[in-house]
Amino acid sequence: MLLQAVRSILDQVDMLHLCMNDWKEVPSEYQDHPRVSAFVPEEDQKDVGKFVTTPDPDDIVFLVDDDLIYSDDYVQRMVKCLGNHDADKVVIGTHGSTYSSTAPENVHQRTAIKFGQPLQNMQRVDQLGTGALVALGRNIAPYEYMKTSQKFVDVRYARWLYENGIESWVIDREDWGFVRRVPTEGEHETIFKTFTRKTPQAVLDEIAVFAARVQVTR
Repeated sequence: MLLQAVRSILDQVDMLHLCMNDWKEVPSEYQDHPRVSAFVPEEDQKDVGKFVTTPDPDDIVFLVDDDLIYSDDYVQRMVKCLGNHDADKVVIGTHGSTYSSTAPENVHQRTAIKFGQPLQNMQRVDQLGTGALVALGRNIAPYEYMKTSQKFVDVRYARWLYENGIESWVIDREDWGFVRRVPTEGEHETIFKTFTRKTPQAVLDEIAVFAARVQVTR
């Protein structure tokens, strides 16, 4: 899956940082690639690996996942959307959730906009999926804040954005293929299946910090 995900995004960016969790070594095709900075962390960072690298404040940063394929114009459209808004105050994503309660008892108390579905108008949400979003480097949460959020980085990042007065928006799009899953044979393990479905109370408590805020469209 990783090779397909990288292939879809690499030609669209200046530099791709790869946190190679659980790999014994960096694959040979990435070791000397001029636009790939790949490393094997000393310990498995899981989804926190997206926050290990510290960007410059003015960088335009994309957070990506290894099981998603990004359309050929993904970066161009996301950058344009970010530029059409106050980039200091917003983060733009493709997958988001709005909670129906300020103190949800489970993660199913939310309305989700999935990355693969069309969306007529931009929509503000409580929480973005960190596998497909764009933000200025200054609006990427620091690793020290994120490091204890393995398996629930979407929640921790949403909390950081809320605490820093930064809005989360889902981009409008007409097509289904803007972002899509890497096709696989059979089932593969995901954090949603192994963790999110039965979210611990401590994580629900973090969700309560930012859940059920104002929802408007543009």
